[in-house]
Amino acid sequence: MRRACLGWRAVLDSAAMEFQEIAQQDGIIQVTLDGKPLTCLVCGNNSYHERNSMLNTRVREFFNIAWTGDKATNFVCTKCGYVF
Repeated sequence: MRRACLGWRAVLDSAAMEFQEIAQQDGIIQVTLDGKPLTCLVCGNNSYHERNSMLNTRVREFFNIAWTGDKATNFVCTKCGYVF
């Protein structure tokens, strides 16, 4: 039996969720996914700071081209520091 292989982009597109950031004071945000608040897994808090990070690979680091890597948005819990 042969199975079709879906690329990661097709999987992500099929699992796409509605994403919304609600700005609060001092750079603090609340995040909702499909209308439900994003709640910290550690402390139950629902307010975050946003930051961006680079997704590097060993190959990119070896050839000194890490700056060409993909970027990710991280949400850092304001209460305990857990990173989503």
